[in-house]
Amino acid sequence: MISWKHGLLSLLVLSSVVSCIKEPVEEAETPASVAEVQDALATAWGQADPLTMAKNDFLFQETEQTLETNPQPFYVLQEAITITNKEEKEDEWLYTYAYQSKAYKGDQEGAESTREDHRSVAKMDASIANAQRVMSYQPELKTMADDNQMVLGFERLYGLAYACEKSEALDKYCKEELQVDSCDITCSNLKVEEEMRPVPDLIKAQPNCGGFENCSIKTKKVAFNWTIALKRGETVEKQKVNYWVTLSPDMPFFSRMQEYCYRQLYPIQSQKVLVTTCTKLKNFKRGTP
Repeated sequence: MISWKHGLLSLLVLSSVVSCIKEPVEEAETPASVAEVQDALATAWGQADPLTMAKNDFLFQETEQTLETNPQPFYVLQEAITITNKEEKEDEWLYTYAYQSKAYKGDQEGAESTREDHRSVAKMDASIANAQRVMSYQPELKTMADDNQMVLGFERLYGLAYACEKSEALDKYCKEELQVDSCDITCSNLKVEEEMRPVPDLIKAQPNCGGFENCSIKTKKVAFNWTIALKRGETVEKQKVNYWVTLSPDMPFFSRMQEYCYRQLYPIQSQKVLVTTCTKLKNFKRGTP
């Protein structure tokens, strides 16, 4: 698979769009605390039991990366995830997944990748907090890497829930990896919206709209800005990411995340380009025993 940076550089050179890129318009920042962001995300997620994930449950999602100046994606990642087994252990349930992915860089179609992955749900704590056992949140100031990893919706949600909290792990990451004296995290402009949305087209095509009444689902969208301030001596560099996620309480645990998006500036050839990365649920089918 071609590196995203190489693909983006080629796109910029060929289309001569670098000179057109503008800094995003700065907006007034209303601070949002860790608790406020967590409460908004938890309320939007609602009550969902991870043990409702069943064998043969299937979802298909697609991620697109686009430039502010060009709505045509320069990178597309398609992912299909199927639960192939649910096994009861002494103190947990072990889930096995078949993970298939395929990437497109412009007109170049990548090879399809298939592999097996696993997640576990503890019997003593069958809640979203169990995600901590299978995912360690680490903020990354980069777009999608070449080695695609399977990430489930509740894992993305868990990462966002703690994105506004400065941890010892983050402090170590800033000093050792980013080579700065210190870093600070702030979140702001928290917004929550509710609406009814039509289900994705591939679900509409299923018999009886996949069991969703009127082919519609309730959704809650949570958006906020995440800013990291990197300090080197007397110099402070700030980098901001706009996050927004859409969740549906009408969907089961496995497919509750409808979209997960973020937008930020990236330095390319001494210029800055505004890149949006958005993962959207395209299809979901309930498994049959």
